[in-house]
Amino acid sequence: MKRISIISAALFCLSLSSFGQTTKAGLSFQLGGILPSTEFHAQPTGVAGVIVPGLNTFGQNGGAMFGASFGVKYTYSFQNTKMEHSGLGIFIAADGMWNPMNKNLRDMYDNLRVTKPMYVNVPIIVGLNYTTQFSDVIGIWAEGGIGADLFFKTPEGTENALTKYKMNAEFAAQVGAGILLVRTISLGAHYYWLGTHNVMVQDNAFLGGITDYQMKTGVWAFKLGFHF
Repeated sequence: MKRISIISAALFCLSLSSFGQTTKAGLSFQLGGILPSTEFHAQPTGVAGVIVPGLNTFGQNGGAMFGASFGVKYTYSFQNTKMEHSGLGIFIAADGMWNPMNKNLRDMYDNLRVTKPMYVNVPIIVGLNYTTQFSDVIGIWAEGGIGADLFFKTPEGTENALTKYKMNAEFAAQVGAGILLVRTISLGAHYYWLGTHNVMVQDNAFLGGITDYQMKTGVWAFKLGFHF
């Protein structure tokens, strides 16, 4: 995890250095819907009976459902260089992604009157994008990049007996494509591989609780972007 953090920090610094040498950079804000996939989405087994926070036999499946995200992206488009009209750009982006558990799991927690956990992912990605304009009204774009994802599962349990989890960082990658309208609004679909996260218990208020388990985490993101 330390190696990933060092690499991500180095990429971040190199990107900022590149931006500082240019005459133009583009800032965009993005709102998205997040559809979990792989084990992150899969329904946990063995939870049809009683759920005990921290000992819920979720194993590697998260039972996450559709969520939301907010992100910011900074893009250098090589303006006033020989590559100005190439359509290429370098970007750095960060998103905050939130996913609740599916309704069946939430109902189980509600029946026991205990706090439900939720999932938070913060992917930080550095990469390349390509844009081509057919007119001032419409263009298309594609992008891809790598970085790190910060994963966190929120506490679960009762007010006086919470099971808390540690934050975990893993390698992440992202690809996406979409359309650009009037050079200002983008619509796109992305796939994020957010890594195989180690879901680690930091403080378990229940005896005999699971201390950690691994979960493959990926999401589809459908984003509306505003470019400045």
